[in-house]
Amino acid sequence: MGSVVFWSWILLIAFVVMMMTFGFMGMKKTHNNDDFATARSSYGPITIALVIAAGISSGSTFMGMPGLAFDLGAPSLWYPLLYPVATVFGMLFFAKAIKEYGDTLGTRTIPEFIGNRYDSNFLRVVLAIISALLIFYVISQLVAAATMFQIMMGVDYKIGILITIVVIGVYVFMGGSHSDIMTDAVQGMLMVLIALVVVICFVFAVGADGGFSGMIQTIQERRPEGHFGKLFIPGNETYGSLWLVLLLFVAHLPFAIQPHLGNKFMAVKSDRDLKKLLMWTTVFATILPLMGLGGMLAIAVLPGDIDIRPDAVIPTLFTELFPPFIAAFLAIAVLSAVMSTSDGLVVSLTQLLANDLFRLSIVPKLNISTEKADRIELNISRIATPIVLIIAAIVALNPPQYLSIFMWIGIGGIVSSTAGPLVIGSLWKRANKTSAIISLLVGTAAYWIIYLPFGFDVSNPFAAAGLGVIISMATMVIAVLLTTKKNEDNLTEVTEK
Repeated sequence: MGSVVFWSWILLIAFVVMMMTFGFMGMKKTHNNDDFATARSSYGPITIALVIAAGISSGSTFMGMPGLAFDLGAPSLWYPLLYPVATVFGMLFFAKAIKEYGDTLGTRTIPEFIGNRYDSNFLRVVLAIISALLIFYVISQLVAAATMFQIMMGVDYKIGILITIVVIGVYVFMGGSHSDIMTDAVQGMLMVLIALVVVICFVFAVGADGGFSGMIQTIQERRPEGHFGKLFIPGNETYGSLWLVLLLFVAHLPFAIQPHLGNKFMAVKSDRDLKKLLMWTTVFATILPLMGLGGMLAIAVLPGDIDIRPDAVIPTLFTELFPPFIAAFLAIAVLSAVMSTSDGLVVSLTQLLANDLFRLSIVPKLNISTEKADRIELNISRIATPIVLIIAAIVALNPPQYLSIFMWIGIGGIVSSTAGPLVIGSLWKRANKTSAIISLLVGTAAYWIIYLPFGFDVSNPFAAAGLGVIISMATMVIAVLLTTKKNEDNLTEVTEK
């Protein structure tokens, strides 16, 4: 273990130097807050596909999903099997509209996009406030990073959180979205590599007695309720039935409309690149969730009586299977998965203040020049960066049991609010402001009533989110039919600025 710690520190230092270099390069490209918020039309489709896939995957995919597989067995693999399919399918509906509005109207965030689509400041402000729920996502990433530091490098959990927020805070502060995209593209490539390594290890049953068949037999003995012959876990609130699994799928259809993912469509060079972007995103996003197989392999490889937090299974498995240098390298790649999502989340949260509230709500009421307003906006973005990270770090001091489920508390609220206005609004020109507001309010209320203890107390956030998405979209359709005429077109005209 000592040599693993040594090589982990050496590689971590090299990793941090690389991230800081990209931060400096991003700073050179960042001249105003539009650069900080979107890096508009600056990168090719493969680069942005790596960034989106890495942002979708995060520490949850690389530590949380293997942890669920290790703890619950094969039925938990529904999650990594379905969510990339649902997420990319959802992108087909709204990627083009987001890119088009971004290029022609200069929109920088998803709340601003929806506000422009329906010509509604109310929708923009309310969605900006709701999007603050992304803090749950940031917290889960900090927990994953600190766990990795703790197991692979012998660092106290709290010190691991501190290291993580300092590294992310510095390079995001410098270059915003440019730093986010450049670092995430490299991190995404590392993540694809590690996912492929895990798949190979599973296929060849590395470290398991008796080869592949022996591994399957050991899994069946140690997880009789969750071996590969089981599709569902009776009574489980997430994987207990086909209906619950279908809700998990539905919940992920609007997943990519989250602010830290949706704004990446604005960074691709041209709308002609969108098909290539979606194709490559599909490839990368399908490979990365195969990390879940690492949790199944760990059931057979690690001692049956081992006492570890489920989310710690991947670094523990690496230490068991590989020589110190390789284990350390793979650990740094997992750390990449965490940071690749965290930085985008932080940028998006800063824009709720800088763009959606300051630039669009406060500046129009002030008598200041455009240049001064933009300088203030950029300063707000940078100052908000450490504030967001510190708030998340405080909450992360007491880690949740399952990262994959905890982060969905916030995500569920966002997708339930936006599914109707964004998905239906992107497909149906007849959708109008009134129907969007009704859908947003009903979808938001439905999710929290279903999820919270004083409501229906459905403690599975995937089910609550799936129901919230269905209710949001159904409400949108009904409201459109009741508030518009048959051939009425309510699509806000997109014209050059």
